Amino acid sequence: MKKNLIILLAFIVIATVIINTSDLPSQTGVPESGKAKRIECQKKTTTFERSFGDEEIKIAQDLLMSGNFSFTSSIEKSIYSESKLFEYVKLQDTDKIVNEELKKYIKSDIKSEKNLKFRYNIYENDIKDPGKKTKKSKLYAGYVWFEFKNENNKTIYKVQIDFMDKKGADIANSIRCCIKSFMTYNK
Repeated sequence: MKKNLIILLAFIVIATVIINTSDLPSQTGVPESGKAKRIECQKKTTTFERSFGDEEIKIAQDLLMSGNFSFTSSIEKSIYSESKLFEYVKLQDTDKIVNEELKKYIKSDIKSEKNLKFRYNIYENDIKDPGKKTKKSKLYAGYVWFEFKNENNKTIYKVQIDFMDKKGADIANSIRCCIKSFMTYNK
């Protein structure tokens, strides 16, 4: 009886430790689930980030700071719901926002043979998508995601940040936060 009680108590202690530490962030401030709250702008909305090559991220940040980069952009309209977001949001306008934000990080104009390539996408939340079953999945208006690649076209960093306004009034904030997330990432 005493042995069973000790085993039960040991099990409870171990289970408590596991439950209490499973949601702790890693040493970088990025929880293992991918949800990020590392910098202030990430705390304002749902943010996911993931790195795939920490040394290469530093190289990519340096390339961006020296103005050696290029990007592509795209949109993804809702399919099941009537698409309205892109009546208010134009890709050429968001490209201007991206370019203006990137200029803030350029510290020198040293040309390199290497070039940072990245792309970004603006996704319109499709609230009538049959795969979206929870109320929470229908709350946000969409998200912006950025994907940065090395010179071998391998993904080194991804970030996704929601926006809430159905007319996209807060997309610029999500774009700024995506870029800041990349530029401040330091594992």
